[in-house]
Amino acid sequence: MSAFHPTTTTVQLDAVARLLQAGQPAQARLLLGEYMRVHPDAAIAHWLLGTSLLISGDLAGAERSAREAIRLDARNASPHTLLGEVLASQGRMPQAEAALRQAITLRPMDAQAVAHLANVLLAQARGPDAQRLLDDFIRTVGPAPGLLTLRAQTLSSMGDHPKAVRAFRQAIEATPHDGLAYLGLAAVLADSGQLASAAEAVSAAMANGQDGAQARFVLARILLGQQRLQEAETEFRHAIRMRPDFVQAHVNLAEVMWMRTGDADAVVSQIDTSLRMVPEPTVLLVFKAQLLDAAGEPEAALTGLDAALASTQRNPALHLAAARIAIKWDADRALMHAEQARKLQPTDPTTLGCYGNALLANGHAEQADALASKLLAINANDGLATALRATAWRMLGDPRYGSLYSYNQFVRAGMIDTPDGWPDLPAYLDDLTHSLLRLHAFRIHPVGQSLRNGTQVDLSIEHATDPAIRAFAQAIDGPIRQYLQAIGTGTDPLQRRNTGHYRLGGSWSVRLRPGGYHFNHFHPEGWLSSACYIQLPHELGTTGGEGWLQFGEPGFPTTPALPPEYFVRPESGLLVLFPSWFWHGTVPFGGATADSRLTIAFDVVPA
Repeated sequence: MSAFHPTTTTVQLDAVARLLQAGQPAQARLLLGEYMRVHPDAAIAHWLLGTSLLISGDLAGAERSAREAIRLDARNASPHTLLGEVLASQGRMPQAEAALRQAITLRPMDAQAVAHLANVLLAQARGPDAQRLLDDFIRTVGPAPGLLTLRAQTLSSMGDHPKAVRAFRQAIEATPHDGLAYLGLAAVLADSGQLASAAEAVSAAMANGQDGAQARFVLARILLGQQRLQEAETEFRHAIRMRPDFVQAHVNLAEVMWMRTGDADAVVSQIDTSLRMVPEPTVLLVFKAQLLDAAGEPEAALTGLDAALASTQRNPALHLAAARIAIKWDADRALMHAEQARKLQPTDPTTLGCYGNALLANGHAEQADALASKLLAINANDGLATALRATAWRMLGDPRYGSLYSYNQFVRAGMIDTPDGWPDLPAYLDDLTHSLLRLHAFRIHPVGQSLRNGTQVDLSIEHATDPAIRAFAQAIDGPIRQYLQAIGTGTDPLQRRNTGHYRLGGSWSVRLRPGGYHFNHFHPEGWLSSACYIQLPHELGTTGGEGWLQFGEPGFPTTPALPPEYFVRPESGLLVLFPSWFWHGTVPFGGATADSRLTIAFDVVPA
């Protein structure tokens, strides 16, 4: 509860404040009632009443009281802060921001108003604004309790893991028993692959009062990264028992069950149980549809989405999920759902990209090209829009297509380097193979990824404890730098962003079994993408292009059809680099049951 700064105070009001701090708002209101019968125009009393109503969940009453306190004492910051907090609780973020900025204008050193405003900015996906606000306050006023942790949480929400780790450690140094800071540190360490340190941090969070659903969820994610699958599942269930409406825990539980067992019926049953526990089911409904699609049951997936949409047609996420599933085999159905999503979210780039693909599937290349132009005018580096434009140009026979899909210029393959500590590349690849195979503990492909009949595991190359995996960064550094030098600079979407420096935007390993493949896809968030072949079956690629990397064919049927245009034959140690917006996939391969095709892939972004 923020402090009110009236001209005078009373013993009776002090007692009210103590009751509120003790979590007894009803008793506080009884005392306030007596006081306000004698002092109906006391601004502090209306502020205290509003605070008690907010604690009790009466947001409308709290707003009325806050506004009355402001009417009676507009120059006092406290009721403005209360009003901002109430409006934020109602989801009225722009109005909340205005109220909180007024509070800070009146009392610039009000750390609580600054904290509330930072949270309001974060709720509007304005992380940089929140960071500047907190940085300015900490620099000019000082690190008030909680603000260092909030600053670290802001950096984490922006995906800046290195800075977030440093910020959380700074917060812990200032307040050694801040359980929230330890929990935030654990989450960001886990996200950046520093699993051993993350486990230590989550234990510290629990020891400092944060042994709740979020801590159990973070612990489950750490266990999942350590391939302790049964323990991870147990902790996801623990988090759900503590918070039955914890949607992301429900999703992660279903995902680990699927990849661990491959039993779609059991996982669907678990999802159906989860759907009865969460008030807002959209995320789970979409995941259920994606799971059924990944299990080879697209019609069942669409039937479930249609049933959900029967009761709520105004749900763009469900329409988008239906469009993405239907596009591979029912273009008309995909376009119908994409159009509905577009009507509900007419400016959302992801929605417009899905609509553009549905236009291509129905042969409307000119409309798709026009849509791509609009998206690229908003964001010239939009990978989805670039892929949309290129595919439309190919369908239209536009000669400009060759400038975007110049395979001879932009697809480059070469052997990785032998990192320090190994005598030659075969010796390194042998060690790397054994290290990667130990990580492939799942039985089946993840939901929402491009592979089929195989497994995938995320890698954190920089923080890997295994020497062979950690050395992969050195093995690929030379080839990446050579690629950047070779393509040079220019005006096309690839060359325009070439600074000569790079960082990895994500990395993962895939193990395909005989019959396995990647369906055609591209990486909309990347700049350069890759495929590095670590271990291959002896007979791979000798006939028919089995297991080869292919380019140019969209991930859904188009009118007219667009077959693959370019192929690369895999070879152990070969690294292929190419623009992320290139459609790419693999040809299924045969072989003995024990055969596998082991790769590492990563995205590269400019630094």
